[in-house]
Amino acid sequence: MASLLDIAPTTAVVAVRLSNDRRIVVRGLNVQTVAAIVARFPGIVGLLLGGVTASEIGPKFVLQLGDATGAIIAAGCGQLGNQDEERHANAGFNLEDQTKLIVAVVRATCPNGFGFFLEMMATLNSASEGAKPARIRLRKSQLPSQPSSDAASLPTMQ
Repeated sequence: MASLLDIAPTTAVVAVRLSNDRRIVVRGLNVQTVAAIVARFPGIVGLLLGGVTASEIGPKFVLQLGDATGAIIAAGCGQLGNQDEERHANAGFNLEDQTKLIVAVVRATCPNGFGFFLEMMATLNSASEGAKPARIRLRKSQLPSQPSSDAASLPTMQ
């Protein structure tokens, strides 16, 4: 019979090419690391539990993360809690490089996005209450298109 040590997957690694043409390697984060970051920056819980996938992360998401950006990048580089590394990740990179690094860390951490986490939490929560698992909508549905002209206006061409 295989033990956990035999079947445990290795942490995913992603190489990122920065705007200065240098490369940096980031790793996926485990539960303990994510919990440590969330404990320090509770404001990001809503972003993480909002069903954001790696493809939806962009400059707006990075800006919403604020100071947690440095902690996430540093943790992805194996430097969780290193204040100098976190400060450098917050101030030493431009927005493009921060976005690339955050996307790489999220992809390495959750290759299928955060949706699986939401589904598991819903299942665990409903199982503890004896209810059926809840479905969670991860994408907003598109709004119907608006009419191109006012209904009260008369057509100009016949």
